[in-house]
Amino acid sequence: MRKLIVLLILLLPVNSLGSELSYLLEKALKDNKEIKKARSEYRISDLLYKEAVSDYFPKVNLFYSRTKLSEVPEFPIPGVPNLSIPFFNDSYYQFGVNLKQPLFMGGRILYNVRLKNEQKKASYYLFKETINKVIYEVKSDYFNVLKAKANVEAAKVYLRSAKKHFSDVKAFFDEGIVPRRDLLEAEVKLRDAEEKLTLAEAIYKVALEKLKTDVGDTNLEFEPSNNLTYRKINLNLNELLKIAYSERPLIKYVKLLKRSSNEGVRLAVSQFLPQTLLNLSYQKTDQYPGDVYSSFSVSFQLNFPIFQGGSRFFEVERAREERRKSEDILKQTRDNVRLQVVSAYTELQSALSRIKTAESMVKEAKELLRDSRERYREHVGTATEVTDAIAYLYNAKKALNSALADYNTALSKLEYAVGKPLTGDENE
Repeated sequence: MRKLIVLLILLLPVNSLGSELSYLLEKALKDNKEIKKARSEYRISDLLYKEAVSDYFPKVNLFYSRTKLSEVPEFPIPGVPNLSIPFFNDSYYQFGVNLKQPLFMGGRILYNVRLKNEQKKASYYLFKETINKVIYEVKSDYFNVLKAKANVEAAKVYLRSAKKHFSDVKAFFDEGIVPRRDLLEAEVKLRDAEEKLTLAEAIYKVALEKLKTDVGDTNLEFEPSNNLTYRKINLNLNELLKIAYSERPLIKYVKLLKRSSNEGVRLAVSQFLPQTLLNLSYQKTDQYPGDVYSSFSVSFQLNFPIFQGGSRFFEVERAREERRKSEDILKQTRDNVRLQVVSAYTELQSALSRIKTAESMVKEAKELLRDSRERYREHVGTATEVTDAIAYLYNAKKALNSALADYNTALSKLEYAVGKPLTGDENE
């Protein structure tokens, strides 16, 4: 189990966010509650498998008893009055060892072992699915934290710009160059910038707390040092679907459950077949007068159930219905995985397009703000132009932050949907 976790850490794609994100993922793989629960479920399935295998081995019982009788039956001796021999001692012990070895159980031990083995394998892939899910959630939280942090920085820039503009307008107003309306407009924009910063900081704190919760350590001391970026990779939707159908742990899990349902049907049918057992027994007692008595016995036992109220027939039908249900679940799971892949792929392409648009918006907004300030200082532009340009730059930066975070989140979602990290070589 530890080897699996180490391997998953090594397989994580390395990018400019590498060390910081890898630290969070490694910690989540150790501390996350869902992973701990899934790990316990896998261990339980392993123990159930071993328990099923143990049914092949003989069962040995050791027993001992001590008996004290108030009266014992006696056998009178003919011709000798008032003389009799007791059948038993009034105080005696019994000691014995019994060994029972199943020889043929109608296949029920074999099919139960196969059933538990398939369920154990299924539990392993469910554990992997849980790990991938937690990795996706932590990545998504991390990118949301970076987005929130970037929005805080954008809000601070917005506030600095609003303060600077307010200072310029106030200076012009004090000299009687601009009307009071310009001063009030600049002050309103300043208050708006302060409110946006307060809101951005609150969103950042909430995003950080969610990250800590999903990592599994609410006391984690963490402040992101990276900025949002992205790695463009070439992907082919059809190839991604093929990878998902073959690599997604969830599909492997459901396939193994379907195989276990086949063994479940065989296990139910095996109850109609006879059972044979070998019994070996050794007993020792001083129950009888005269000496200690011991015996050794070997017996062969055949059990053939004829009628048990119809319960076996119903159990077979239930097992067959479970098999039919598992087939439907597999089809539904494949459809859901396909939807997840298509959805994540579409979100990824959309986010990439938004990044390009937002980058142009930020560049244009910076030029617009610079020109608006120059025009206002030269008294050929209005205060409204400046405040609008400040707001436009802030919104453009927020749009870029959102697009970058959505791109990285969509890529993480796509990796989770296909069941493996993506490098961009999947379309070759």
